[in-house]
Amino acid sequence: MLIKSTKKGTTRRSFLRGCGAWISLPFLEYFVPGVAMAASTKRVLYVYLPNGAQWKPAVTGSGFSLDHPLSDLQSVRDYVTVISGLQLGPAKSTINGDHSRGLTAFLSGQTPQFPGPNVSTTIDITLAKTLSSGSRVSNLCLAGEEQAASESGYTADYQACLSWLGGASPNPRDVDPGVVFDRIFGAGSDADREGQRVIREAMGRSILDAVVTEAQSLGKVIGATDRARLQEYLQSVRELEGRLSKAPASTCDAGTRPSSAAYELRIQQFYELIFHAFQCGVTQVATLLLASESTNQSYDFIGLPSSHHDISHDSSAEGYAKIARIVAWHVKQFSLFCQRMRTVSDGAGNLLDSSILLLGGGVADGARHTHDNLPVLLVGRGSGAVRGGQHLNFEGTPFCNLHVTMANALGVTMSKFGDSNGSLGLT
Repeated sequence: MLIKSTKKGTTRRSFLRGCGAWISLPFLEYFVPGVAMAASTKRVLYVYLPNGAQWKPAVTGSGFSLDHPLSDLQSVRDYVTVISGLQLGPAKSTINGDHSRGLTAFLSGQTPQFPGPNVSTTIDITLAKTLSSGSRVSNLCLAGEEQAASESGYTADYQACLSWLGGASPNPRDVDPGVVFDRIFGAGSDADREGQRVIREAMGRSILDAVVTEAQSLGKVIGATDRARLQEYLQSVRELEGRLSKAPASTCDAGTRPSSAAYELRIQQFYELIFHAFQCGVTQVATLLLASESTNQSYDFIGLPSSHHDISHDSSAEGYAKIARIVAWHVKQFSLFCQRMRTVSDGAGNLLDSSILLLGGGVADGARHTHDNLPVLLVGRGSGAVRGGQHLNFEGTPFCNLHVTMANALGVTMSKFGDSNGSLGLT
């Protein structure tokens, strides 16, 4: 069944519906009146990098250089805004617990209550109430690892949860790409989707088999450009489903949903899932916690077998060089995601033109546990609200000013968030 939304102002919410499947479609000109082509859905992604990073360019303005560890962003340079000088005041304290405060204050703008959990509603949840209104999924909350240790008496949730619903309730996070795939493309409740998945796998079928007739019918009435776009999209969904089903299980228990046990594959799959969710309007808001703060994740796949946290406490030149290698790997994955966003048409531009993607962290220097001069950058133009292609220095400015600026750029009116005292000029 082909479903076209009748919601006023909607330009992209069309679906293929079958037994156990709800496949949101990418942008197709067939569904969009000519007068609506200039309008685009706005999206926002917050990607959190733990344990600190140093990447401040030497030159401000448009003449800046994207040097290591940011060099892989050169391919989308015109969309990149590196922001220096921001400080996360709510994370500062004379007591220990900088990792916990850095992560929880990053999107909440508030000092987390000790010992917790008690955190104010984070900016992603606030934005989702407007941006994802009417979407199938309010927001995606993804995390590269599930567990985290408590720090200096704080609850372990403060090191493991980036997004919070408010109070003692962290936003439930997904650590299994397979579960996220089912949520994006499956139909019904969690229990229904799990039952449908088991049946499909037993029969060797794809989730797309449920909508193949509808897809073929649609292909007969849309134009050649739309048809190619639809075929490319459905093929990418099928390939992603195949990779997830073939990935090694995270445990040896019978019946466990197949998921990527390898950290690097999990991160790559999460980016691919966010891309599909944004491309098809499943949601407009997502967060990705690459790893818990003070994570012990190993990066042996790039020749760094020691734990990330241990490496971050090495203040020697060699230690900082190792951290830069970890950061560079993550920047590369983020850059590949951004490049893919740029290739997809969205109204009068592409997905990067209408989105704001933030990469950063609440700890600037992992060895010294600082919260000044945070590592923060944006990719995307937010439908003209962000110029891109520049390095801006706002020395000593509250990081929450960026939250206010981004909210207004995304069409959500906001004058105050956390410890903000104004907004930033990004054009």
